[in-house]
Amino acid sequence: MNSIYKKVDNLSRDNRETTFKQIAEQILKDFSKGLFRTQDELAKKCFVSKSTITQFAKIAECTGFRELQFRLKIEYENNFTEKNANYSKHLTVREYYVSFEKWISENYDFLVDFANDIKRKEEVFLFPSFQTQYASTFLIDVLEKHDYQANIFNLEKDLNKLKKIEWEKKLVLLILTGRDNGSLKLIYEYLTSIDSKVYIICSTNWKFDDDNTKAMYFDNKLCQRNYVDRNFWLINLFKLLEELLMTKEY
Repeated sequence: MNSIYKKVDNLSRDNRETTFKQIAEQILKDFSKGLFRTQDELAKKCFVSKSTITQFAKIAECTGFRELQFRLKIEYENNFTEKNANYSKHLTVREYYVSFEKWISENYDFLVDFANDIKRKEEVFLFPSFQTQYASTFLIDVLEKHDYQANIFNLEKDLNKLKKIEWEKKLVLLILTGRDNGSLKLIYEYLTSIDSKVYIICSTNWKFDDDNTKAMYFDNKLCQRNYVDRNFWLINLFKLLEELLMTKEY
């Protein structure tokens, strides 16, 4: 995959003073600070419409703004965040998989409860962090394969639309990793305010004590190296979940 940063950078080097050049320069300026604005925020900052931002994303060879933002965040994390090189340097393949099996064993009850609730509810709603989009899409495919209704909530939508959903009939899974979880936190606060049950898979810097919240933590350093490891662990986790869904008794 070609670097999306380079594509935005090329657009910023246009000799003409165009709207797209202005947008590209603002994105690069924000990128250098680790700042990733929403589509609304970027449009207001550049004094353009949201549709112009969408057109810019397509010029950058993305399907839309969400893909543009997602790919920029992945590049930022891979190039500018700390990696636990010393830990991974001495890690064998066997140790890697043993750690994964230990993580599964410690959280087996979470998986069983989640599988049971999937069978009871009419639809599953996923709210993933940008880092875990790949794994979340895999889970949607797994659920739909077995005729369960499932959706990934588009975080670019007006959060007021949450109020129009009958959450007592839905099963909710939030995946909180990385540093871009502002919208997910707002969603969690709303769901708990209406006493909705929420399943969460998250990094250890999150703590939940609400009675209706069931949390599963990435408590191993392996899951803190980069987004590839987190997606790998989640995809394997969701494959095990599929086995549970096909099993009548656990």
